[in-house]
Amino acid sequence: MALGFLTFSAWAQTPAGVPSLDEMAGDWLPMKDVANPPDVNNFHDMLLVNRDLTSFFCNPEDWLWAWGDGKFHFGYPPVTLTIAGKEYPAAECRWYPYRALRRNTNCAGFAVQTDTRMINEQRAVLVRIQIANPAATKTNVELILSVSGSLQADGITVLNTSQRPGFVTVISPATKPDAVTNDNGIIHWRWNLSLSAGGSNEVEFVAGDGHTENAPKVRAEVMHWSANFSKEFDGSKQCWEQRWTDAFTPGNDHFSGSLPVLVTDNTALKRNYYMGVITMLELERTQFPVSPRSFITNGERPPGTQYYWDASMQSSVWALLEPVGMKATLRRWLVQNIRSGTTINLLQTNGFDSTVYNHINGYAFNACNIFQTTFDYLRVTGDLAFLDEKLEDGQTVLQRMDEMATDWKTLVHHDSSLADYGENQNLLECAPAYVGRVASCNAQNILMMREDAALQELKDNAAHARELRDEAEELLPSVLSLYKPGDGVWYGLHNDGQRVELRHCVDYIYVGNALTSDLTPDVRREMTDFVKRELLMRDWMRAMSLKDTAAAISDRPDHGPMGAYDGWPALTVSTMWRLGFPDEAFDFYCRTAEVTREGPFAQAREFYGPRRNQYDAPVRIAERDGCMKECISGAAFANVVISTFFGFAPSLDGKSLLSDPHTPRPFTGKLLNLSTRGKRFTISAGASGVDCFQE
Repeated sequence: MALGFLTFSAWAQTPAGVPSLDEMAGDWLPMKDVANPPDVNNFHDMLLVNRDLTSFFCNPEDWLWAWGDGKFHFGYPPVTLTIAGKEYPAAECRWYPYRALRRNTNCAGFAVQTDTRMINEQRAVLVRIQIANPAATKTNVELILSVSGSLQADGITVLNTSQRPGFVTVISPATKPDAVTNDNGIIHWRWNLSLSAGGSNEVEFVAGDGHTENAPKVRAEVMHWSANFSKEFDGSKQCWEQRWTDAFTPGNDHFSGSLPVLVTDNTALKRNYYMGVITMLELERTQFPVSPRSFITNGERPPGTQYYWDASMQSSVWALLEPVGMKATLRRWLVQNIRSGTTINLLQTNGFDSTVYNHINGYAFNACNIFQTTFDYLRVTGDLAFLDEKLEDGQTVLQRMDEMATDWKTLVHHDSSLADYGENQNLLECAPAYVGRVASCNAQNILMMREDAALQELKDNAAHARELRDEAEELLPSVLSLYKPGDGVWYGLHNDGQRVELRHCVDYIYVGNALTSDLTPDVRREMTDFVKRELLMRDWMRAMSLKDTAAAISDRPDHGPMGAYDGWPALTVSTMWRLGFPDEAFDFYCRTAEVTREGPFAQAREFYGPRRNQYDAPVRIAERDGCMKECISGAAFANVVISTFFGFAPSLDGKSLLSDPHTPRPFTGKLLNLSTRGKRFTISAGASGVDCFQE
């Protein structure tokens, strides 16, 4: 048994065994190969750097990405850079958790690198420009920054009210320019820099925004940040380091829980686990009233947007890291109409849709995602008293769980016992044949009824528990009848009675997860062979097989054949492990670490270039078709390590913590300081399985 001890310096020191933030950075990548450039998050907002060296997209309180024209919004007026009279693009870029770097090593013979950061929880952007002289002789160069707006009384600061109505932006150089000119509303700041042989120099600026009526306050803040640029610039990293430390420190001052420290010699396993956590922290927001520590789905969407489906994929790590905030959020989830909508707004603390729909009007997976996330919260925290708490609609949590588990019954047609889960917009959106009575959601109905039965037994409702289990057994043959023997895939039953073959990862994930013990060894093997043969590539996977009948017209990166939503690989790995193929599951999980050299987990990664159909096709973060940067589903890469690889799966009664302790692990490692139910544990993994010790 090995115990982990945390040590701290005067500032945040990374816990022993946890990589530093700089170790988690991406690689320098050619900008021409990047579809979605690096971003920066500050626990309130997000910015995305542009393809030049200095401008960026940041649009607080609104969409950063527009569905209408498929472009990003310049919420702030662009600040452009010219070197010796010419503007240069960013040739390379690099992502860090707390900053985005861009560079071009040949700008009129000079090397230019820019570092873009945000001040923690402030609407403030800091940009540092470094220009270096690689020559063996001293030289001079003119550097100009230009931005639209009106010059203020100090003759330097620029105020802009035209970029977006109702908002004001203030931009100020932290490095005093040698000259300032106004060219019909375009302000130019000029510096004449003398660079020694091999020497460099820096120029810096600050941008902040707010509502128009708060212009004096915004200006005063920008002036303060400008006067203290280095302190604020360094403080951006220090804040992130503190948040990173807090995430792995039991009893920390920020989160209501903490995550275990993974110690292993397997660099790919380590990389994916910690990148999953970083993805989660990138999407933490502290300004919403539902909970002071919330996790949004993407930074590009309107503030407070949280999709049930995406957030469900972080259920165990969410319950470990932030149980208080998770419970507050679940109280909002549980009163929502599971047949309507796809999201909740974390800005709203009450209200719900009470309409009675006779069909699915939102996402088909709402019921199972809300149910399973709540079930995982109960298992991990042991907060069984939550079941008796009253919700906003007057129901107890237990009553609502029971309602969700049996809601499917009124979606059944006369010709089958399977529930009808609607059309494209209710399911995978871009897979035209994936409609109607699909195996995935119907299998989840069986799982929900079985888990609901376990909850009912806890509350001494034995008769209802038996009824639920009997109904699950009655539904099981109908779901299994959708399987295509020998091929490893599932049919969907359309409303015209046609059975349509579906070659998609979603059936593998959600049927395999729900019916593990009901599938024969042959079916498990055939299902996994299909995934290995048609979906798993060298570094990533295809959500849909190239052999699916809809493949030619389903090219969206997240659910089509040319890429996958970032949650799918992690969930596929978890199901593969559960079905009895841990070696193959772990091997694929480790191979996907290659994609993190671009940065954290996103909404989708796509195969691109002339070899996009090949096994070794290059992979990148997608942007087209509304795919975004960090997505909370990426936390599933941390979730699967804890819940699947180490088998942390507490029973409702707390009598057991591990799901399969005697299954040999294809890796060695330890989870230290895993805090749950008021106790702290170490889980050790190796060839003989896993052992759990109370610290």
